[in-house]
Order: sequence, then C-alpha cells, then structure tokens
Amino acid sequence: MAESHVISALRDKRAELDGELRQAEKRIIQLRADLESIDGALRVFDPSLAPRTIRPKLKRKPPTHFRHGQFCRVVLDMLRRAGDPMTARDIATQIAFDYRIDVSAAAAMNRLVVKVRQALTSHRETLASERRGDAIYWRAG
Repeated sequence: MAESHVISALRDKRAELDGELRQAEKRIIQLRADLESIDGALRVFDPSLAPRTIRPKLKRKPPTHFRHGQFCRVVLDMLRRAGDPMTARDIATQIAFDYRIDVSAAAAMNRLVVKVRQALTSHRETLASERRGDAIYWRAG
C-alpha cells in the first residue's frame, strides 16, 4: 500500500489528540469538584446566596502583534534605519504608529516601552547607548 505513511501519521495524530482529550476531561472533572467545594463553602457562610448567579470570569490572552522573536527584529531594524539615537519611548511610539497598536491608555504605552527596553537590554552588546539626563539613547552599533 503506497499510503501506509499517511495512515501511520494519521494514527499517530489520532492517538495524540485522544490523549489530549482525556487529559482535558480529567481537568474538567477536577474543576467541577473544586467548584462544588467552593459552592458548599459559600452556602455555609451565606445560605441565601445562589452560587450559579455568580458570573464566570473569562481569562483572555492579550492580543499579540508580533510572532515569537519578531519584536526584537523590529526594534533593531528601527534603530538601524534611524539617523539619530532613540529612547525606548521613541521606539515604542514609532512601533505603535507603524503597527497600529492602540496605546491611548498610559498603561498600554508603558507595557510597550517595557517590552522595548527588554529587547534593547537583551541586545546591548551589539548596540551603543548613552545617558542624557534621565534618558538612555540607543543606536545601532
């Protein structure tokens, strides 16, 4: 049979997915048991409270604009193209503009600046930096 490698790969994939599903089902069982325990504790402290009326909190991953490793390349390319040295905030502002990242909230801008600083310090051996007052200016070395 010429397709035996396909069948073998599909069998392996099915076994992998079945294993993941069984782990997920065990996790669901454990979560339900934990939820029942908490509901029981709530009833002890407040018998009038209906635990099912408590809205669930959904955890969402923050949107990612860059694939793994791409952000550092963007920062380094920006420094290479820049004629003058730039601060981490200057770089973050330019990245937000170029990639249409909403940084209208101060916290979002600060997170982006921190991410730029991390990229710069992880590549500090290939970059030149100078301190001017409180700011550090970076340029491609």
